[in-house]
Amino acid sequence: MKLRIIFLLFMLILTTHAKTSSASSPTSFLSEFEALIHKSMHQKKVPGLAVAIFMDGKIIYIKGFGVRTVGRPELIDTHTVFQIGSASKAITSVLVALLKRNKILSLDHPVRTIPNTTVRHILSHTTGIPSPGFNRLIEKGIPPDDVYKMVQKTAPNSPPGQKFSYHNVVYSLVGGIIERQCGTSFENVLQARLFKPLHMKETTATWKTFISRSNRSSVHSFVSSIEKKGKKGERTVSRALKVSYRQDYANFPASAGCSSSIHDMALFLAAVLGARPDVVSPNDLDAFIQPLIHTPDQWHRSRAHRDRITKTNYGLGWPTMTFGGHHLVFHGGWIRGISSLISFIPKKKVGIVILQNAESGLPFALSMHFYDWVLGLSPKKWVK
Repeated sequence: MKLRIIFLLFMLILTTHAKTSSASSPTSFLSEFEALIHKSMHQKKVPGLAVAIFMDGKIIYIKGFGVRTVGRPELIDTHTVFQIGSASKAITSVLVALLKRNKILSLDHPVRTIPNTTVRHILSHTTGIPSPGFNRLIEKGIPPDDVYKMVQKTAPNSPPGQKFSYHNVVYSLVGGIIERQCGTSFENVLQARLFKPLHMKETTATWKTFISRSNRSSVHSFVSSIEKKGKKGERTVSRALKVSYRQDYANFPASAGCSSSIHDMALFLAAVLGARPDVVSPNDLDAFIQPLIHTPDQWHRSRAHRDRITKTNYGLGWPTMTFGGHHLVFHGGWIRGISSLISFIPKKKVGIVILQNAESGLPFALSMHFYDWVLGLSPKKWVK
């Protein structure tokens, strides 16, 4: 009887080990993940996207999928440049961290546009200036200086540091502060302090440089139409349609005006996760990626995923969530025609970047599927 029990336990251990080994194999997962990407792009009518994964101290996967422009043959590759929208805030956050380390800019540096506020309040979206209406000013093409004057005239609805209000215009104020502290343009500081040291040759915060790239992705929105289905019925069909670039957000580069390739964003992710301590030291981002202020909107949007996402907050330029019991840091970008997401789990030093040339939640869904695998969680149907 004892021998039988020992034998059964031994077989159970072998079976468990086999399952764990199979589940944790990057090769097998990446093959399945790639198949899911193809299937999801077809299902969601996404023309193109690009993916990079960092783990085990290196970039283990980087690839482009689909086409740069719907109806055209040019393919997305690892050097295709995308607008990245609000993922620009993450880049700005890292730049501030580097300037902080070099004692060029303090988180307590005062913001003269908004009395009693600091860079810390800007990066955490807690200046007290309400955000409704300001994106419309951006999209009308109103010059930044005029928009900033409107910020000055806007009464706060809460004391600094108390209330979260996501704000593209106010966040972009930090770009001007950096220019004054460094005595040169925001783009020049980014290039000198971050992009050139990391060899991010395809990344810029200027519209002129982005639009000059020959290998750049178009942007797409989805339109729906009614088609006949057989003799008796009809169906709604969605398709991607090429639309014009949003140049207006490029006027606010620190907030939403950067463009990059998956090659460069992989290098950026690697640096954030400690692969380039000569540029981004291990302690530079500690204070920036901690949860500082609760984000109610993100919490409400994650209601369907309470089995995974139990807390949502914002740090200094980075949103955070508790995902499967783990601290996950991320930033998305979503403007007309694009959606992007960079995310990582600091303690596990693992992360993923997805850049997409259409508006949809697919980058988020694919990224969460990736973290289910990383954390060994039960499979969940993220792509619906």
